[in-house]
This record gives sequence, structure tokens and C-alpha cells, in this order.
Amino acid sequence: MLFSLLLPIATAGSLGTAKEPRDLDRVYEPRRVAVVIGVDGYDDPALADLRFAAKDARDLSLVLDDEQLGGFDRVLTITAPEATTRASIEQALDFATSDLQRDDTFLLYLSGHGTLTIDPVDGTELWFLPSDGELGEARTTGIPVAWLEERVADVEARRRVLIMDTCHNGREGSRSALDSGTAAVLDQLRGEPPAPRGAREVSESEARLFAAQYYQPAMEDPELQNGVYTHFLIQAISEGAGDADLDGDGLVDVTEAHDWARDRTIGYTGGMQVPRAEYRIVGREDIYLAGSDATRSAAEKALVAATDQLLASARVLVDGQPRGVLPEVVAVEPGTHTIEIIDANDRTLVKRTTRLSAGETLMVEDLFPRTTPSIEVIGGGLYRHGPGAGVWHTSAPELEVALVVPAVGPRWIEPDLHLRTSFMSGAVEAEPVDVTAGNVTLGGTLALRPTRFPVTVGPALDAGVQWRVFEDFDPASQQMQVHRQLGPAIAVGGRTSVRIPLGQRYLVARYDIRTVPYAYSDIATSYVQHGIGIGIGQHR
Repeated sequence: MLFSLLLPIATAGSLGTAKEPRDLDRVYEPRRVAVVIGVDGYDDPALADLRFAAKDARDLSLVLDDEQLGGFDRVLTITAPEATTRASIEQALDFATSDLQRDDTFLLYLSGHGTLTIDPVDGTELWFLPSDGELGEARTTGIPVAWLEERVADVEARRRVLIMDTCHNGREGSRSALDSGTAAVLDQLRGEPPAPRGAREVSESEARLFAAQYYQPAMEDPELQNGVYTHFLIQAISEGAGDADLDGDGLVDVTEAHDWARDRTIGYTGGMQVPRAEYRIVGREDIYLAGSDATRSAAEKALVAATDQLLASARVLVDGQPRGVLPEVVAVEPGTHTIEIIDANDRTLVKRTTRLSAGETLMVEDLFPRTTPSIEVIGGGLYRHGPGAGVWHTSAPELEVALVVPAVGPRWIEPDLHLRTSFMSGAVEAEPVDVTAGNVTLGGTLALRPTRFPVTVGPALDAGVQWRVFEDFDPASQQMQVHRQLGPAIAVGGRTSVRIPLGQRYLVARYDIRTVPYAYSDIATSYVQHGIGIGIGQHR
């Protein structure tokens, strides 16, 4: 029901497309979503219609939607009068951001009239005027710029951009207007009006771009057929991308695009319009406005982050150099680095050399060795071959219960103790009779974890008993007799285990190879035994 109500609003005047995911994996891939709004016409006769605000929105949308330029997955372009009312804009924002996730990118662009109000208590407040806004009633019909900043900052997406091609000084020929009361107050002021108060500070991985200082005009130009700042911003991520890409990485990030557009706006307007920006960009959170998916992925840095409150205020050193203080996110270039965490008392909590991949987020908690033991229950099968294997069943089922104790020894050792048993009944290769056989052993593995991945490998030793029971013909008595054989089972070999987290539990898969000595008819022999198993582990 909600979707059907919002769809006409979201698509009114829309040029963008939503690229449908081809499979379930695509649904969870990071997405790039933009809402682009341009307001030309106003219901209030006190607000002169603008010439290029809607065109600005459409032109920018085309660039963002182009797979070879902006590469945005979904661009919602809103320019129709009925879709640019205050209520419709708020609904469109809710609609566009409702399904965003942590690794997504969100961009909001607005072009239209702005205004400001001055209050002895509240000070200066800036407003964006929707198509149903009234110049004399900005407080009740306009959209506060501070609210827009809050709204973008609260979006679930990790990377967020707010771009506003509007102004608030009321000068003729600009994208702003002032009511008579505010204009009279400003006329009595000496110098520029006081700066607005109460705006939310820019958050990490967030950028706010403004076409002009709040007291300057944001101009439209008939020759450019656009707002001046928007014209050069579009250039920066399209035909001018090669020059705007100052670091030559094949991408234009939000700072490069703004710097390109700012410099050319200043030059074009003779300094009458000076765009401004606020950023707080961290590591791989560089917000790219132009460049291919492959280039963006390759350019991402790794992040070091923490959620444990006990780590708050701890310093992060990378290769011996201070890089930040938790809980802020620290950007690290991909590669092998030594990460050191030092608390407020200058104590080293952990120091570990690890390899970081592009786009990876390393949680500091994962640097600490796991100290809590876990219990694993594993079912699998055995396969035997070699000289003595003929008197045993070639294959047999096996059950194992293991206790993993990572607190023993250095962090890269994850030893385990395990109890295992197998049982089989049926004919064997060397004897055309039914044989019932099995074993029970207790053993241990000195498992080493050579990489960051949840893979361990190491030597194993098992000791216990094995038995065989079978019927055989006794020539002396000329009768069938039951033979029982019981002997030691000592196995030496190795084990590889893989553990994959599943919430509070984890999936474990393991492979064993071992040599088992055995005496048959007083002849010492042995066989090689392979074991493959899969099961569930639970941390205690």
C-alpha cells in the first residue's frame, strides 16, 4: 500500500533508472542511490520562477545514472511541481532511503530557491523552499537546511553526500528571496548577516557541498543553461573528469569534484560566488562520484574499527605510526601491516602483524586471541588403505567430540583434545566372513593458524583401543569359532580444520590423515587412514 502511494511521487519528472539485481547476491551488494530535486515553479507569486533548477536536476541525473560516469544504481529525479512540494520531498526521501544498508552510498541534490530568517533568540536559520513554500512563512512551509543535514546524516548508508545549489541572500538574479521583514533587518546590519547556528557537524564518510557561501548569490547563467556551480560539478564527473582526477587514480571523488567546480565557479563569476564544502572522509569511505565499479573497488582502503566500549580512547598504531584513536575508524592502505593497540595508560593491549585487503573492515576485537574454549561435535567417514587395511573395512562412519582450547600458548596455536570412535559390520576384503570392528581413541592436535583465515593445520596423536570380532573355521575342532581381537590403537598423523562462524555457533570441517600400526597373525603391519568430517561448534 505504501509503495503504491509513493511511486507516483518518486517517479514524477524522473529520468533515472533502477538497475534490477540479477540474483540474490546482488541484493546485498553495496548500492549507489541518488535523489535529485530541482524546483523551477512556485505557487507563491512572491517567488519568481527559476529557469534552470529543474534542468540542473535532469542534467546531473543523466551523468550520475550513466554506468561509465557516475555509475549510480538508482537515481530518483524529481522536478514536477506536484512532486516538489514539502510533503512530497519528505516522502520521496523516506521512500528512497528505506532499504539502504551500511555499505551503500546516498546522494541528495537540491536546486531551487532558498531564504533565511533572523530571530533574536534562534539567530539566522537557512531554508530550502519547495514548490508550495511561501516566502513570508518559511518557518512553516519551508524545509530547514539544518533538517536536511540531519536527514542525510541519519541515513543508514555509510557514505552520504548533500549538494545544494541554492543561496539565501535575496539578491536579484540568484536562487534566493527574502521577505520584507527579513530584508529590513538585514539592511540595518553592518556587514554580512550572522552565520546560522545549530547545524549538525559533518559525520564520518559524509560530505556537504554548497553552491555558495550562505550570504552570497548562487547564480543561473543563460549561456551555460544551468546554475553555474552545478554546470561545473557536472563537468567534473563527465567530460572534465580527466582533469578533475587530481591523483590520477581513474576516479573522481567528492572532494576533487567540488574543488574543480569551486575553482571554475569563482573564475566564471569573478569571485561573486564562492562554493563551500564540509567533509569528513575516512579511508575507503572516499565518496566517488565518477569511475567504474572495478576501479572504485581497487581504490578502497581497508578500515580498522572497534565496537567494544573497553577499547574507547585506545590509540591505533600502524607500522609504529599513530593513525587514530578508537572508536573512530582508521583507514589503512591494503597490504601487510603491524597493528598495535595502546590504552590510555600506555599499555600495549595487542600487537599483531596481519594482511589487509582492499575494502576490508578489520575489527580490533579480532586481533585479540580467542581465549574461551569451544566444543565441537563432528560426524564423518573413514577410508583405509595400505598393507594391513585388508582385514579392516575399507570405509567406516566416525563420530568425534572435541574440545578446542585456544588459550593455551601463543595466539597462533589452537590445540584441541578429541574423543573419537568408529564402528562397522560386514564382509572385509581379505576374509569372506562378516567382521564387526571399531575403535575408541583419545587424542590431541597441536593446531597452528598460519593465516588470518579460520584455517588450522598441525600434527595429531591418538591413542586408544581397536577391536575385531569375526567367525572363522577351526581345523582342529572342525567347527566355526568366534574370534575376538583387542589391541592398542596408536595413530600419528596430521589434521586440517576450517571453522566458519554461524552466529553464536560455527560450522567446522576437518580432514585427517594418520598411520595406524596393527598386528595380524603375529605379523606387524599398518594401514593409512583418511578421515573427513563436518559438524557444529559452540563457544562455551
